[in-house]
Amino acid sequence: MLEALSLEQIVEASTPGKVARLVHKELPFRFAARIQHIEAVTGWEKQLELQQLHEIFLDSFSELRMAEPPGTEECQLSVEDLKEYTEVIRSVRKRHRPVVALLAEAVRKMMHSDAAWMEGDAFQSWADTFLLSRISTEMLTSHYMAVVESHDPSAEQLHSADHIGIVDTKCNPGRICEEAAKAVQAMYANPERQVAGSLSVKVHSHSDSGSLSAIEFSYIPKYLFYIVQELIKNSARATVEACEVDRRRTLSQRPIIVTVCADQKQVAIRIADQGGGVPFGKADEIWSYLFSTSKQPFQEYLESGSPLAGWGVGLPLGRLYARYLGGSLELMNVPGTGVDAYLFLRRIAPSERDGIPRTSISDSLAPV
Repeated sequence: MLEALSLEQIVEASTPGKVARLVHKELPFRFAARIQHIEAVTGWEKQLELQQLHEIFLDSFSELRMAEPPGTEECQLSVEDLKEYTEVIRSVRKRHRPVVALLAEAVRKMMHSDAAWMEGDAFQSWADTFLLSRISTEMLTSHYMAVVESHDPSAEQLHSADHIGIVDTKCNPGRICEEAAKAVQAMYANPERQVAGSLSVKVHSHSDSGSLSAIEFSYIPKYLFYIVQELIKNSARATVEACEVDRRRTLSQRPIIVTVCADQKQVAIRIADQGGGVPFGKADEIWSYLFSTSKQPFQEYLESGSPLAGWGVGLPLGRLYARYLGGSLELMNVPGTGVDAYLFLRRIAPSERDGIPRTSISDSLAPV
């Protein structure tokens, strides 16, 4: 059984040598588990996207088994020593870029099959396990590249002293929410859209509880951005559709409100919309990988840079990311009015290594 990686393990792998050893130890076993996970699906050989996923993991497993960091002591390994190994990791990352989108398309096709395991909790458990492994391996390879680049004297980009690989010890959630809001507004800045007004997203970031300073905490900024962006995208889509049905109010008159606040133990982000909510009968389906309101084509998702990209994958995968790093994501649904999403994230001070939660979610192979 493979244990889930913790933020502590990621932070401790702070030098090229340490992160290389961690990646070399963990990645092949996790890819092997995913190969078995796919092979546990009856008839996977006849499903094109599952075949492609199987090939991706098999190729990466083989490539990693053939590669090994130099045998020098890990503390003495330099970026130059790891040059060939870094190219292998870069190749793996490129190969795995379409994994979530391929899984999403496989799900869409299997929904129309007679596979009995697609009903009930069996498939949900299978997808959770598959995607949790995706989080672990994506986190590992991203961290490896970030650590190597930060120690590369020839790198053109300067790296902040506040960063340990992909972890920002002074992550500002208010600023990240503003960036995510602007990104979604840009997506909906379409002059041909048949809805009056422009999408309005307002971000309110409150000062840290008990101080006048901005909210800062240790976190992985890009994952926070992806989660918040996905939540705002869902709210934007619902708001646009609500305006198409009821034209008495324009988009700008239905603002999406993002509120960021914190105390000494956690950071909270609320995203509230006026998109009409979800009917009570469908509320439980929101967290299902088989449920989606997205009409975007598969190719568009395939080309997306977000690891949450994929039909019906965004919300449940966003919740997995939050839980994996010790937080939670909950929705408050009011049919006829809108949905409030609540994202809670644990605050971990850089000095509190022992306080970093080791998630109980396992990367083990779940039975199908």
